[in-house]
Amino acid sequence: MAIESTKEGSYTTVRMTTIAHTSIVKEAKRFGLKNIDYLDAAVNYFALRGLNPVEVEAREGTLIMQQMNRLGDRLFAYMQEEERGILMPMLEELIRIRLTTERVLRLEELVLSTLPEDDLLRRKEKVDQLREQNDTAIKSQVHDIFIVAKSKGPGKKVSRISEVK
Repeated sequence: MAIESTKEGSYTTVRMTTIAHTSIVKEAKRFGLKNIDYLDAAVNYFALRGLNPVEVEAREGTLIMQQMNRLGDRLFAYMQEEERGILMPMLEELIRIRLTTERVLRLEELVLSTLPEDDLLRRKEKVDQLREQNDTAIKSQVHDIFIVAKSKGPGKKVSRISEVK
């Protein structure tokens, strides 16, 4: 191999088959590149990726696996972000609604079963006090449920809401 220097850099002469040279000329022309620029890019491509250009199938398999790993990592990160930012607040609101509804129904049953209608109007303060107690109980239950849910982690079985008290 002979080394030659110009303003643009150092060059060397390389021996290759006629078929390889024809391919380089054809592909360089297709991309509008000089032969040397195309050849430099091709060599750098394999060198940067640590690939053996002779093992075509292994190279393709390696590239596919690398892409799949990157895609899997991105998908997992996206799912974690969705869980933190969207799914957990939605779940919290659904639990809050369910517990509120159950408490309101219990309160209504208690009030209606113990007081006649005219007595109910006179005892509005008692109803307000019961409502405040229920609000406190609901907040406490939501808090307790989320402590349990967070300790179990995503994808693990959590007790049914009606069973957690």
